[in-house]
Amino acid sequence: MIHIPTPNRRIRLVVMAYGLLLFLWFTPEDNQVWPVTLLGWGLAGLVVFMALVNKFGGRQIPARYVVPLLTVLCVLVGLGSSIATAGLMFFKNALHAHLFFDYPTPMLLAILERAPYWGIAGGLAGLGAALAWLALR
Repeated sequence: MIHIPTPNRRIRLVVMAYGLLLFLWFTPEDNQVWPVTLLGWGLAGLVVFMALVNKFGGRQIPARYVVPLLTVLCVLVGLGSSIATAGLMFFKNALHAHLFFDYPTPMLLAILERAPYWGIAGGLAGLGAALAWLALR
């Protein structure tokens, strides 16, 4: 059995800390891809985790559902990270409004092209984590 936590102050503080981190990232001029990719992954992970906690918080999940549940959730994180990364790039471009964008349109489209692969990678990572949990259990 896995216990899904209920929404509490610690979870809300993590979300607020992530928002502060985004605020600090939006401010400087920056065109590197890896920070925005990590921020997009974090945003997708927080959204999926908060949806899980808000829907199933306080419930017990039987062990037989852990592998498919974690695999599907990690697929959603992988797909969402591509969309979140492109969205963060777009909003930083819109916020700074230069003649030459920090993240040009072909780069945004290239990130969105990777969505299926990031989804597969997320699903495989979730499957591996769930099987490791079962093995250690």
